[in-house]
Amino acid sequence: LSASLLFMGKKTVVRLRCPIDAWRIALSRISAGKISLKFQEKEIMNHFLCELFSLLNEKFQYAVLRNYETLPDQYNSRDIDLLIPYQDLELLKKQLPSFAERYACRILYINEDNQFFTIVFVDSSYKIFQLDFQHNFAWLGIDLLDEREVLKQRIFNGKVYHLPPDLTFLPKYLYCRILGAPYPSKYANILKAAMAYDTSFINRVLTRLSGGKGSLDYWNQAEKWTLRRSAFGAALRRHPVQTNWRMADFLFRYVLDLFRRRGLMISFSGPDGCGKTTVIEMLRERLEVNKPYLFHFRPSLLPNLGEVAHKAKVLKEVDRNFDQPHRGHKKGLFSSMIRLGYYVSDYILGYAIRVLPLRQRKQIVFFDRYFTDIIVDGERSSIFLYYKFLACLRHFIPQCQYNFLFRVEPKTIHSRKQELSIEDMNRIYLRLDYLADHDKSYYWIDNNGTPEEAVEQIVNILVEKQHRIYGQRLGR
Repeated sequence: LSASLLFMGKKTVVRLRCPIDAWRIALSRISAGKISLKFQEKEIMNHFLCELFSLLNEKFQYAVLRNYETLPDQYNSRDIDLLIPYQDLELLKKQLPSFAERYACRILYINEDNQFFTIVFVDSSYKIFQLDFQHNFAWLGIDLLDEREVLKQRIFNGKVYHLPPDLTFLPKYLYCRILGAPYPSKYANILKAAMAYDTSFINRVLTRLSGGKGSLDYWNQAEKWTLRRSAFGAALRRHPVQTNWRMADFLFRYVLDLFRRRGLMISFSGPDGCGKTTVIEMLRERLEVNKPYLFHFRPSLLPNLGEVAHKAKVLKEVDRNFDQPHRGHKKGLFSSMIRLGYYVSDYILGYAIRVLPLRQRKQIVFFDRYFTDIIVDGERSSIFLYYKFLACLRHFIPQCQYNFLFRVEPKTIHSRKQELSIEDMNRIYLRLDYLADHDKSYYWIDNNGTPEEAVEQIVNILVEKQHRIYGQRLGR
């Protein structure tokens, strides 16, 4: 961290390296004297990155794949892509939790597959940053480039290792063509730099992968199936054992991923008027590195039950007065059970078809209310059943890792909306208390202050819990 000190009319730049807590103590002591501080624009995450690259330079073989020019002092994108051998990555992963703590950062979440390891950090100012470590250049387990040979050609600019222009161009180009897509025009400058740097190397790689036809014109025009067959044959001839192993590993991981829950699934609950919507939108903006996908109440794979009954001619008219969700009259046991079964089916089937694919793509999923709303405010959905019975059913539907419950003074809510009486709100809070007392995935959020304060509470819980989980998973 750097600061410019103005003392006795003379400006001195002082650079300190110390844990963030020690730095804060130093600031408080300096501010007590007759010294003024003018901070340089260097945030905690920048300091973290400087030290991370210092560690990488000293102990690991790696290369930044793109946008390396301003690293590590500044970063101009939401993430950094690095190439690192698998063995080095395994050693590095064990060091990341304690390394992050040393610089007042925490792990928000990680994702891993047969080609990438992604880790997302949050610093003490709640700035989010993502590192993507790639450990091979394979497609479906078929090697397009040998990462060990690629790293032999890396270049050191005095601060970070990076790839030359030809190897910056080739990985993206090969993936695009194998998938049958053209090379993006927005990367035309990279193509131009690569051709000016070493055309012969590019042609040799393309020739090896396509069985003797190595021109860019051929690769630009060839069908994807032709290129795939050629790439598979080339990989099998060069490294038969490794190719078969990586293809088997890809298939194994692919099957596991069909059932693996990735990303995060989070719900937000509370009485109408408690300020959920504002806080949710602020959180979505805060998590812009992977902006959460928002569902309201349920996945909605199945349509509104009233619409279904209307189409089946069971009901003559459908009540669409959604501005008054508690407008319904009390229903009997049979009607309540029908509605409950319908909604539970939507939660289960909708999760499998609409939510799980998002999570497999590492997407964060938000639910405004979710099944919690049926437990604590079933009357809203015309389900008049005992709340403890409904609470038991939550174990039979896909569960959120985190369920945030908003607490606001009933009088404050009633001043915003008169839809619920204070007695109704107290009844909802009683049921929410029951859930929070019996399930550790439920967390109370005090929203009597500003929305920013509620967002800070939620982020604090997420960051500390996630960091503890992933710190243990990484084998710290």
